[in-house]
This record gives sequence, C-alpha cells and structure tokens, in this order.
Amino acid sequence: MTTFKRPLRVLLAKLGMDTHTVGVTVIGHALREAGMEVIFTGLKQTPEMVCAAAVQEDVDVVGISTLSAGHTRSLPKLARLLREAGASDKLLVAGGVIPEEDKPILEEAGVDRIFTMGSDTRDIVAYLESWWAQRPAEDAA
Repeated sequence: MTTFKRPLRVLLAKLGMDTHTVGVTVIGHALREAGMEVIFTGLKQTPEMVCAAAVQEDVDVVGISTLSAGHTRSLPKLARLLREAGASDKLLVAGGVIPEEDKPILEEAGVDRIFTMGSDTRDIVAYLESWWAQRPAEDAA
C-alpha cells in the first residue's frame, strides 16, 4: 500500500511591531503556488501567540519574517516556547533583515534555517520540499 504525504503546512508570522508585509506576502504566495498549505497569523504577534497557533494548527513549519530589530530576543524565545510545548519537531525558519553576526545566536537558540533579504523564493520552496521529503510518511499522513 502506498502512503501519500499530505501537503506541507506552514505557519507564517510577523513578531513584534514589524508591519512590513511585502516579503511575507511574496513568500506565502510562492509556498501556496508550490502546493503548500499556508496559514498567516497576521501582524504584531508575540512568541506566545505564534507558538499557540503553531500547536493549535498542527503545522509542520513555522516561518518568521523580520525586518526590524528584536529578532535576537523574540526568535530564541519562540524556539524555547515550541520546545516547551512539545513542538520541537516543527521546522523553525526565519527570513528578512538578519545581520550575519546574528545568525549564530539564532541558530544556537534553535532556528533551523535563516533566509536573508533577497533570498530567491525558489530556494526557500526547494529547502522546505527537501526537508518535507525526508520526513517519514507516517509523520506526514
């Protein structure tokens, strides 16, 4: 019997007071075009709100778009909250204006992948598809 995977479920969010939506909108569109299910939490989210939504919606990926300072506090907090909620199996990715010197801080805290501003949407889609393909089918049923 062949087991087919369901579409990848991605939660996109903007943490803090960042109200720039162009990037997250473009990413969301690219992911939908690739056949992924995308849930956008909206603006001005807290790490607690994003964690709760990720657990409630049972997503596979949590994607954070950031264009303002604060990501070195909010993203590690979100990663910790996801672990505490038993949701450490979710892929945590971030993108936007993230200085090179901040990447090690975020990676050490549990951010799985960082896409800097100008990343090609095809590369983002390919990364998520590759990650999803490596997951056991029973985890993705």
